[in-house]
Amino acid sequence: MDDALMQKAGRMLGAWNRTLILTHDRPDGDALGAIGAMKRIIELQGRQAEACLHGDPPPRYTFLTDACGLTRWPPSGGQTSCPPSDPADPSVIDAQFDGIVILDTCTWNQLEPAAAFLKATRLPKIVVDHHPTREDITGQSTELVALIDETSSSACGLLYEWARRMGWELDRPAREALFAGLATDTGWFRFPSVDGRTLQAAGELIDAGVRPDVMYARLYEGHRPARLRLLREALDTLRLIDGGALALMWLTQPMFLLSDAQASDAEDLVNEPLVIGSVMVSVLLSEMEGGVIRVNFRSRSPEIAGRDVDVAAIAKQFGGGGHRRAAGARIQGSLDEVREQVIAAVRAALA
Repeated sequence: MDDALMQKAGRMLGAWNRTLILTHDRPDGDALGAIGAMKRIIELQGRQAEACLHGDPPPRYTFLTDACGLTRWPPSGGQTSCPPSDPADPSVIDAQFDGIVILDTCTWNQLEPAAAFLKATRLPKIVVDHHPTREDITGQSTELVALIDETSSSACGLLYEWARRMGWELDRPAREALFAGLATDTGWFRFPSVDGRTLQAAGELIDAGVRPDVMYARLYEGHRPARLRLLREALDTLRLIDGGALALMWLTQPMFLLSDAQASDAEDLVNEPLVIGSVMVSVLLSEMEGGVIRVNFRSRSPEIAGRDVDVAAIAKQFGGGGHRRAAGARIQGSLDEVREQVIAAVRAALA
């Protein structure tokens, strides 16, 4: 990442006394770690920050959300209540903040339900992201500075480098939040995106006091029983297609109810079929409310699978995006319709 750009963004952030911090909906560990760490960094400098989530994160991240003080959209700005502003008139929220930091996304559809506000606000924005899928999210803002680096394995890795470059203080909650993002977005440092930068950042955080054994237990051994029930339901639907090259699973609304599970409990279930040697692409379809099917895609590296399948390109066909090996989309339609569309798209990519 260009040092001059980081310095510019750092000066911009330092001029804001009150900062609003946002990330994508259905936040994962990288998103939660990034906004949590960003909030703590700003507060340690004696300024105010509010980090808002658009939904309930998976229960395994409670330690992080509690320690960093994450709240729900819309922001309160330190007030007892703040009604959502009219998208055409964002003045209610604009009056409470000096600028906005957006982390781990750069697309409008992932910023719902705050997208309408973000399009209308005049507040300046800083974006920190590592995804190749992006849009111009300047909207009506007076200024936007984008710290985007597709070579970074995580938003938390990029944020850590920015913090280190600026000499910002990190306390224990900030360090653990950054480590959580590094670890979860790389599958505990086993995905192809892991490089020396990733391991150096993790090593420095460990040297500063982060306990990897404790973090692993919190992140991977703290699931609710509902998640195991939901996994059982998903595995019961497993289909191996084209000689096992494509693994497909799905979850219906009744399955969520039967398992007493939430949408957040489905996080990472798409990775389960990748333990099968023949699988090149794994897909999980989750039936959401409003006739929307959430689709998660994963693919193996070509060194393992023998073929390079860019699942971000597949997701883009459905209005989604992500990384070459991990991507997602939301598709309007019935489960049966979407399932056939997705199978056809993956088969075309495999061919």
